[in-house]
Amino acid sequence: MPVATARPIVLRAAERKRLKKMAYGHKTEYRLRSRAQVVLHAVRGHSNARIARETGLHLDTVRCWRGRFAEHGLGGLRDRERSGRPPSFTAL
Repeated sequence: MPVATARPIVLRAAERKRLKKMAYGHKTEYRLRSRAQVVLHAVRGHSNARIARETGLHLDTVRCWRGRFAEHGLGGLRDRERSGRPPSFTAL
């Protein structure tokens, strides 16, 4: 079975600035911080295995977030809608 190659990522200046703020911001959620770090490592040309080793994430997790960013951009780093029970309390 052939091995899939890592998807290349190219950033615009605005995206790079936003990702750096997410990756190193003190008020950023942990999950968004780790996703942004994965993308920044990928932009530097690191392999998925190296990114997984350096970030402490599982290789499949690195593949997932790298692929979603390559496909959807910054919007791909957000959580997808999930099915489930509707909220029982309103915003008011």
